[in-house]
Amino acid sequence: MAPLWLALALAGAANEPVTVEVVAVGHVDAPATRFVLAVDLTATGDTEAKAKAALATKKAALLQQLSAAGATLVPEESGATKAASIKLDAFETSTDKTEEKPSASESFSVQATTRVAINAAREFVSRTEGASADQAPVSSISDTTVANRAAKRDAIAKAKLDAQNYADSLGYANATVVKVSERGDLGTLVSYGMSIAARGPKNIFEPSRGDTVPIDVAVTVTFRLDGKK
Repeated sequence: MAPLWLALALAGAANEPVTVEVVAVGHVDAPATRFVLAVDLTATGDTEAKAKAALATKKAALLQQLSAAGATLVPEESGATKAASIKLDAFETSTDKTEEKPSASESFSVQATTRVAINAAREFVSRTEGASADQAPVSSISDTTVANRAAKRDAIAKAKLDAQNYADSLGYANATVVKVSERGDLGTLVSYGMSIAARGPKNIFEPSRGDTVPIDVAVTVTFRLDGKK
């Protein structure tokens, strides 16, 4: 925001119109349209090859169930299959020594467009032997265009209030929008960061897991102040 003393100096004795810039951050909580659930799956076999084959079979069956519930695989987040023999000899405290079968495990994610569908998918996972989904689904918005526009309108509305306060302080009647910019200068970035931080550190470092997703847009609005009272 332009310093008030500078605006006062620019107003001058001639009562000429002055220009001020206001940085504002708009915020909306938009309904989530995409829910992603992280799944861990494990299977065992007499050999590593059989463990991998068992894992592939189990994953295919699980994905079929999840698809029926309305959840589909997220290809780009698929994990690579890994197999490892786990011997328990080093952990034995009795005289009997046993060897655990080789196991194969994989981490992947599934997605759904509704909370109901992703919750149903999570229920299927919980009932599948060797499968788990410990974290709540991550929510997001597939297309943020509409939400960004709404947040931008909120930012401009906030900027208008600040600009009118400037106008009142300088004795001007009107604060007219001249230009709206989403430039990433230092002032805009600082305002954006402060807005996010105001909601707490969890909002900065944790993904959204609710039914709505916070959307913030920072703008710099240039106003012309005129109509001296």
